[in-house]
Amino acid sequence: MAGLLSRIRARVERLGFRALYRLADLTYALGVATPKRTVAGTYWSYEPTNPHGDDPGLAALDRLPNDAVIFDAGAHAGEHAIPLARDTDRRVIAFEPNGESADRLARNAERNGVGSRVDLRRVGLGDASATLTFYRSTFSKCSAFDRESATRWGASVAGTESVPVRRLDDLVEGAGDGRSDEVDPVPPPDAFKVDVEGHEAAALRGATETLAAHRPLLVVEVHEAGAAGGDSPEETASDSGPADLREWLDARGYAVEEADDVWICRPRDGVPPEA
Repeated sequence: MAGLLSRIRARVERLGFRALYRLADLTYALGVATPKRTVAGTYWSYEPTNPHGDDPGLAALDRLPNDAVIFDAGAHAGEHAIPLARDTDRRVIAFEPNGESADRLARNAERNGVGSRVDLRRVGLGDASATLTFYRSTFSKCSAFDRESATRWGASVAGTESVPVRRLDDLVEGAGDGRSDEVDPVPPPDAFKVDVEGHEAAALRGATETLAAHRPLLVVEVHEAGAAGGDSPEETASDSGPADLREWLDARGYAVEEADDVWICRPRDGVPPEA
């Protein structure tokens, strides 16, 4: 009986997610934007839901000064980037490798008049610079660099594309030595939000020099790692579970405050970061 109930529950969840993403397709197609009230203020979005309205990580980021530089890795449709930029002088660097999500973020930024303060970079972040296969999911929020993550909750792979992945240290002014002249550098961050579907450890490892030099606030949404294995840097990066990630952050002088699945990580005073 318990097994039957579990299967029914899973079936209902899959139908719910499918209906939600079809509704999102419709609202974008029709140009229907609605106000979204969040802990960082109200903004307009073509998304049909408001999943981060009371997000503790968003609240921590909004306590930064009005001229802060914020990196948003896994920016999706702008649920963090846009309210943080609206009615402020903040600059948000939004990293989003999913082409569909990046297009939607750009539309939402334009709707809110913050296109000049949200700098959209259509790249992923990892611990090595490469060009990798990105799996676009029928549930866009599940899209990822591994097939298992892209097929969560009953989703399927809608398509694949090759996208660039960069170390953050190669993008930040004065951080790494691997920056290409073809890539516009970004200023040092005051905060770094990471929500990259199980590849948080790789994104943070690629920012080691930036964290040591600039000590930004970190807001990390912790996911269960996707399918580990494979030969690419991103596919092998998901071997770090939450315990390993916490140890890595502790070694670099960060104190972790847990708020559900969001970690708010602040540099500890007087603790030298490990290289």
